[in-house]
Amino acid sequence: MKKKPNYKLRRAVAKTILVIIVLSIIILINYNKIMRIPIYMEYSDYKKIVGAFFDIDYTNEETEEIMKKLIKNKAIENINENYIAELKNKGYSKKAINFITMNFSKLEIKKLLNKKYNKDLEKYISLDLFNCKNYQRYIDFQEDNPKLSLEDIVIRVELDLDKSPYESPVEEKNPESLTALVNKHRYINSEYEPKDLVDMEDEYANNMFGVKVIRKDTYEQFKKMVDDAKKEGIYFKAESAYRDYDYQETLYRDYVNEYGKSEADAYAARAGYSEHQLGTTLDIANVWTINEGDEEYNWIDRNGYKYGFIFRYKTKFEDITGYKAEGWHIRYVGVDTATTVHKKGISFDEYWLKYIKNNLKK
Repeated sequence: MKKKPNYKLRRAVAKTILVIIVLSIIILINYNKIMRIPIYMEYSDYKKIVGAFFDIDYTNEETEEIMKKLIKNKAIENINENYIAELKNKGYSKKAINFITMNFSKLEIKKLLNKKYNKDLEKYISLDLFNCKNYQRYIDFQEDNPKLSLEDIVIRVELDLDKSPYESPVEEKNPESLTALVNKHRYINSEYEPKDLVDMEDEYANNMFGVKVIRKDTYEQFKKMVDDAKKEGIYFKAESAYRDYDYQETLYRDYVNEYGKSEADAYAARAGYSEHQLGTTLDIANVWTINEGDEEYNWIDRNGYKYGFIFRYKTKFEDITGYKAEGWHIRYVGVDTATTVHKKGISFDEYWLKYIKNNLKK
């Protein structure tokens, strides 16, 4: 006699399979939340804070990283200090909240929460050069310069242009580097003198009032540039080259006596703040001083980077350099650096900030 099928068992198995399928779907849909449960349990004293992570879709690893950072920095001391949820309620995105909680101090976070939502902060955070320590300086500078883009605001503040010239200056510790930055906020030690200075020949410099000296590599590249320019009917020589600290001090004092301090500061550097002390800078002329738009200027502007030279002070960069345009002032920075400055159309100050100080990829 044939045994009857056990329909009851079959129904039970079918129900079990159906439940497994449904649970599997639920688990897949809620995988991220389920994976956060260990963190939720580990930091049970911070349930209110951790709960906020669920709402803004943090991963298990992100949650753990932020919680540990907050606790280590003592940014949170009790469950009522739910900065994550408060920042979310203010309107900040996950990216912004992550950056704020990981980089801002407890005091900075509280100050932020006492203010209205600032949409610009979201944009600031996305900028490569953004430094959270200088955020308030960005805001202050932005109020005084509302027409500048946020990127330009950050660049100028990071270059200390929100400060008055010569206010709390920083010493350039590596003046022998071809990419050393010297301006109204960065100076060279008064004792510094390059070790590889060489005399310039009359063919390349106006030595009528004393032989000009310059660093060896700078001179070799300058001679190549002068020689190639001559082949195209363009002529210029060096009128001034290396200047030591004492020479620059006398020169600046003479400018002040003749034009007044304000006018002198627009054209002349104070002692210790002059690129000429680096030994890689030249003032050039063709009988008369060369200015922007002159054929000599245009030739060098097109070709100078091939030899490692740039015009340091252009009209379009006056608000960054702090000096009036000088079509006669060239600086040797090396072919690679000069090429980047030329092709990107940026000032040397910006180049230094991006690729030397912050080491961004070119």
